Amino acid sequence: MIRKIHAFLALILLSFISNPLSAETVTINIKDFLFDPGSKTINLGDSVKWVNQDSFAHTSTSDTNLWDSKNLSSGASFTRLFDKAGKFTYHCHIHPDMTGTIIVRTAEQARIKLGKDIITANPKQLPIKLNLAGKNTDQVYLGSYIVNAQGACADCHSCPTYAEGHDPYKGEPKQFNTAGYLSGGRAFGPFTSANITPDSTGKPAGITLAQFKNLLRTGHDPHAPENILQVMPWPIYGMMSDHDLDAVYTYLKSIPPLPTPAANCN
Repeated sequence: MIRKIHAFLALILLSFISNPLSAETVTINIKDFLFDPGSKTINLGDSVKWVNQDSFAHTSTSDTNLWDSKNLSSGASFTRLFDKAGKFTYHCHIHPDMTGTIIVRTAEQARIKLGKDIITANPKQLPIKLNLAGKNTDQVYLGSYIVNAQGACADCHSCPTYAEGHDPYKGEPKQFNTAGYLSGGRAFGPFTSANITPDSTGKPAGITLAQFKNLLRTGHDPHAPENILQVMPWPIYGMMSDHDLDAVYTYLKSIPPLPTPAANCN
């Protein structure tokens, strides 16, 4: 039963991989004959709302004829959905010197940004210091997104998952338990989650990248190859691409090494 529940939850979490962020509507104010801000970076699927706060009419007109708000009187607004990544420049048709730029991140870039924000943005949800030396930072932060926002790895591999006073299930502001982050020790009946932080050689859980991928795709732990892992939803995670598994492994290499807890928790 436990194994089925965790596999089901993992499937739900990984189903969001093609739509990593909730769409938002960002506002660009038109005032003092300027677009404010003049350049705005958004995520794929976000919308931009231009609001005219001047006493004169203005437009938001694409330089490549993708959109035209027509004349916006004072207080009027215009909204457009951006469903393609890229750089989009625009101007005011009435006052051509007024120009602006919208930069739309790819879905991958959006995941990387969120993965970084989890660790660096305030209020910090995971205040740990990553070892980024010699690593591709985009790959590390993509791994952070998959591990923390998608795979829910800390739910099983941290004991407990959240820091004291920071359990969102109690209505508290969320913050991961950095003292035991991914160091294992959570009991599931006769099984205990593993410590997947770097060992003394820098390898997560003491295994190589090839062993890591094989573990997630076959369920065979190189430390006990005769057994098939139970509880852990490796049949689901194993369907991930090499690209994503590489990112997860690189992220796990970058997190602080921690000892396995002396006592298990449930």
